[in-house]
Amino acid sequence: MPKALLMTGASGFVGANAINFVLRNGGYGVTIATDVREPEPGHPLFLKPSSELTTLKFILVDITNPRDIEKLKLELKWLSSRDYEIVIWHMGGVFNYSASRKTLYDVNVLGTRNLLEMLVQLGFTFPYLEMRFVFWSGGVRYGDFNHPQGKLPATEEYPGYPNNDYGWTKKEAEDWIMHFHREFGLPVTIMRLGAIYGPYNRYSMGSAIILQAKGQLEPVIVGNGNNRTAMIHAEDVVRVANFLGGCPEADGEVYNVVDKTPITLGEQAMFLGSHLRNTPFKHFRMPKQVFQFLIWLTKRKSKFLKAETIIDPGFGEIILLNAWMSNEKLMELARKYGVENTLLKYPRTLDGLRQTICWFKEEGWI
Repeated sequence: MPKALLMTGASGFVGANAINFVLRNGGYGVTIATDVREPEPGHPLFLKPSSELTTLKFILVDITNPRDIEKLKLELKWLSSRDYEIVIWHMGGVFNYSASRKTLYDVNVLGTRNLLEMLVQLGFTFPYLEMRFVFWSGGVRYGDFNHPQGKLPATEEYPGYPNNDYGWTKKEAEDWIMHFHREFGLPVTIMRLGAIYGPYNRYSMGSAIILQAKGQLEPVIVGNGNNRTAMIHAEDVVRVANFLGGCPEADGEVYNVVDKTPITLGEQAMFLGSHLRNTPFKHFRMPKQVFQFLIWLTKRKSKFLKAETIIDPGFGEIILLNAWMSNEKLMELARKYGVENTLLKYPRTLDGLRQTICWFKEEGWI
């Protein structure tokens, strides 16, 4: 049976990596890429490279708009009538820790539910349709990683408690996904991602790299620098989504998706500094309380000026966490299929960061 791919959030940086992967590796006879906005110049969707491996189509879709959901349903009906197996990569959402609660809820929760309802209706129309809904969630769902009954590294069973609105909307979206799985038998898989970095990224880690390369941001080590950071290269996120979408055992399951070498904040700062010629102060550690005060001050100033900050203050709060996540459940499944050593292209964080910096230089971003 031929396979078709639907991806939301295709105009974003993870979407760019997803498009590149599909165009290079194939596996999907048809790829429908959607987003609420047009891609920016330089994005693979904007360039529309030719590929014999998939037919690529981009359409504007706002998942909070019922009319756009109907438009999307027509596309999937066409695929279903031609006996395509449909894989959905739901990357789309608001990834901004400082966004309003309403915006986060409308897009991340209600938008996700709109997609789920549409897929259930499609399943009723085509009862023999094969599909899989793969959701991009996040480790932010675990909260501060300091639950009194939790044990690190956090497995998928870690009793986390989100500590911000973004985390809560990811948790509620997960709850709805599992509800549709239980009540309607909708095939679903949830990926809880670490901090995503890689080519095309102008947010969070990407903006930090750009500012550090320009000498506008010092890679200061906060506290003792020993807290771990759960990270994953964008291409590896896509590779894992592609793998899980084809594994029957992954139906109804949740997987932590992080690389194999959680590095400390101090190691990350020293590595970025040495590769961007912006070495951190070797004998200086900014007290955690001072850093938290600067985050608070940045938020207040941004609110007063009604302007967005270059780096999301919420991202600053996240990097202070000891975000140590286990990927053993994912690797166990990979071992079963004989791909444990090849599933992740960048199993070592520092190798992935090195590739990312090289890409930024080659593209003239730094």
